[in-house]
Amino acid sequence: MKISDLIPWVGTKYGTPARRSGADPLRALQADIDHAFGDFWRRFDLPMLGGADPRQLAPRVDVRDTGKAVEVIAELPGMSEADVEVAVADGVLTIRGEKKAERDTEKKGYVVRERSYGTTERVVLLPEGLDLDSAKATFKNGVLTVTIAKTAAAQAAVKHISVQAA
Repeated sequence: MKISDLIPWVGTKYGTPARRSGADPLRALQADIDHAFGDFWRRFDLPMLGGADPRQLAPRVDVRDTGKAVEVIAELPGMSEADVEVAVADGVLTIRGEKKAERDTEKKGYVVRERSYGTTERVVLLPEGLDLDSAKATFKNGVLTVTIAKTAAAQAAVKHISVQAA
């Protein structure tokens, strides 16, 4: 095996990762790294992951700007609020979930003991101009909603542009 066999975009149909003009360079770099690691780990059948793509183990997240606040909505099915940890620091929101389940059954001469354990984590880069002290998190039916208000300066900095037909 050559070292180039371990690099996901060399010698494959994917080619060199595309550079996005006008995009935030840090986010573009993060997307390229996520792509590289995702392709790398897909080459292995990992029994501990059930052969799953590691990127699928991260919760799905929607980020929405309401004008007055930023909302981050994460799907964490099968978890309760006690299983979830939310932290924000240096413009990064981190969502972690940990689920442990045990089942012991004894019937008619047989014993069934099942244990499952799993963790998930998602990191979201936040825009500037947020009041981190106003952050609130709610959890309902497996959906976590984190709301962080914008500062007055950030709300005032938005300029609305009228759209006209050409």
